[in-house]
Amino acid sequence: MAMDIKVQPRPVNGEGDLALGLEKIFTEEWGGPKSALALAYLRDTVIPDLIYCLKKNWHFLDNPSFREILTAKLNTQFAYPPAFAEGLAGDILACAKGVLGVSPVANNHPWQPWEIILRMFTIGYRLPEIVRKTGYPEAYLDVFRKKYLKLQEIAEGLGNASEEQLLAHRELAGAGVHLIRFVADFRNRFTVFKNYYERLQAEQIIMDMELELDPDCLIKLFEGLFQVEKQLSPARFADILKGAKTAWLTGESYYTKTAGYGLLADWPRKQITTLLDRLLASNLIIHDTGHDSVLSLSEQAARLIVPLVVPALADEVQAIMRSKARDKISRSTAVLLGKNPEITVHVIRELVRRGDPAVVLCFKALQRRVPKKVFLQIVWACGQLGGKDAVNLLSKTILDRDSLVRVRTCQAMGHMADPSFYFALINALEDPVAMVREQAALALGRLKMPSALKHMERILENPAEEPQVQRAARETKTVLLKEKELRESE
Repeated sequence: MAMDIKVQPRPVNGEGDLALGLEKIFTEEWGGPKSALALAYLRDTVIPDLIYCLKKNWHFLDNPSFREILTAKLNTQFAYPPAFAEGLAGDILACAKGVLGVSPVANNHPWQPWEIILRMFTIGYRLPEIVRKTGYPEAYLDVFRKKYLKLQEIAEGLGNASEEQLLAHRELAGAGVHLIRFVADFRNRFTVFKNYYERLQAEQIIMDMELELDPDCLIKLFEGLFQVEKQLSPARFADILKGAKTAWLTGESYYTKTAGYGLLADWPRKQITTLLDRLLASNLIIHDTGHDSVLSLSEQAARLIVPLVVPALADEVQAIMRSKARDKISRSTAVLLGKNPEITVHVIRELVRRGDPAVVLCFKALQRRVPKKVFLQIVWACGQLGGKDAVNLLSKTILDRDSLVRVRTCQAMGHMADPSFYFALINALEDPVAMVREQAALALGRLKMPSALKHMERILENPAEEPQVQRAARETKTVLLKEKELRESE
């Protein structure tokens, strides 16, 4: 099915007419403010805020849940009594519809405003961000969040309760049937739909960019660009999305083997170019740092495709490292070299999750050929997987010129708790960076070698030492004293 990409319709400006209409409602129809100060507050604060909210939610002007939200806004944000606010909200919505007209994508389903709120909560937005993006009152959002968390708690306590069980639960009597049904449905989507969290992120991107675009299409576009990162200019990428036959496409490629080739074949070339321009302007697609004329994915865009590409890359690395091939190190590193750093980081995490220490050899070969973000993840992975190769790598990174690498190395050494790290960590107590000294002290506590006690005492007796280092030394001293007593009692 062809997907049309276009900017979501916005209401015609009409701010001046809407402001006059709203002021008339407040002052004439509802006996609004009479004093000059109150009238100034109405004109300078209340009406501009309402206009922002109404224009942001133009497609919800007939939506019952949005009317409830607007009523709450008048009540909690502008202190109008509940009964007064409810009637006033109705008149404000009628005025807005009369000035702005009816949105061509109007949505009256009561769940839709909640979809936006819960999506933002789920993908990590904080209350002030949601207020800014929606115009909804913070008090309403906070109450909504608490209701959702309560519903979650009860559902999990009942063992993933059904909608019927939630509706019958006495603690949820005041939540409302529509809200309970919505929350039950929303929770269920994570089991029904694959990678639903990433889909929510794509939906938010589309909302922020004000596009009419299927989230799966956006994710597919990012997945396709990942396969050809740092190889294509915007014009060439537009050709591929359109399905144009180019010399570059000779042979097998991601686009000739999947639906990515000609993904937007039914779209006019101008619309595809506009989409890419907007993705670049939003920093979702970026010009490669070393070559301004070719494209790469931003971290945000790359995170959307992690579940789609990471398992296969991890499988490939693991299969190569388990093989008997003489060139398995070079082949395994070739899988990850040059890949998007965000994807490589997640491949490393996935390999760690699988618990195969053989991949540390691949990490060792990669360490100086990857961005710092990936290098730090390699250090972390060595601490998680352990083994002789991890010991060798960490024994070198503890001397790295970058203090953050030294910090992560101390943390990894502490996690491994290998006695061979003892002297390296003792030396790290003299590091010029306080955070390195702090983590070295904590790591020595994980090694549980009482001989480090004298070094902790030296730190505690030094009045010039940083407080966080002394706290770490005090914590480690307590651990080591207990270990010493235990050994002496045996």
